[in-house]
Amino acid sequence: MVAIYEDIRFRKDTGNRRKRPYVFLNLVQSADGRTSIEGKASGLGTDEDRSVMRTLRSRADAVMVGAGTVRAERLSLSLDAEDKRRVPRAVIVTNTGDLPLERNLVRDPRQDVLVFLPDSAGKDVEGSLARYAEISRAPTTRSGAIDVAKALEIMKFSYSIDVLLCEGGPKLNHALISANLADELFVTIAPVLVGAGTTQEPVAFLEDRPGEPRSLRLISSHLVGGELFLRYYIETPG
Repeated sequence: MVAIYEDIRFRKDTGNRRKRPYVFLNLVQSADGRTSIEGKASGLGTDEDRSVMRTLRSRADAVMVGAGTVRAERLSLSLDAEDKRRVPRAVIVTNTGDLPLERNLVRDPRQDVLVFLPDSAGKDVEGSLARYAEISRAPTTRSGAIDVAKALEIMKFSYSIDVLLCEGGPKLNHALISANLADELFVTIAPVLVGAGTTQEPVAFLEDRPGEPRSLRLISSHLVGGELFLRYYIETPG
């Protein structure tokens, strides 16, 4: 198996990143832009992609996903049991508290789990989740969603998370990029066409700002057995 990103280095902490972690996104998509097959991202990607995912996780202080990703399928946010590399903290963001941790999160005894709830969430919601994870509260935006900028500040200053990997889903990726809170994007292009007839929309990060495309600067590319691994730096507008 070819080693990809084993020697990865991130840019130094500068500017507004002193108030938040350095954030990089990782996702796999089909050649026609779909992020899952029958609602599950695990249907895309190969053993090589999963190896890359584990390598990127080992370089982060925490791995973050949205609640929708946890609801969609059973998953782990850790490393393989035999992997001796440092295990990142798991961070899950939920606006409603509808989070099937016991059913869908594969627990690793080496891993701490942190759940972000909105300030408005009830004590009963917090109590049900506190059996499985540490709970942190964050303010919300006008739409009622967790203010991801404030959540990132809490991660950095209260939990010493300096490098954060986000593994989606699309709504969380969109929130980070549209608020200029994401620094890098890792994309694996799987050599497959999912096609029409699914409920999964193509990947869209800036759906509410279609007139303002975001510039990416290619850092590296790797082609392995038809699977393409791309690493981009996300340019800040203006």
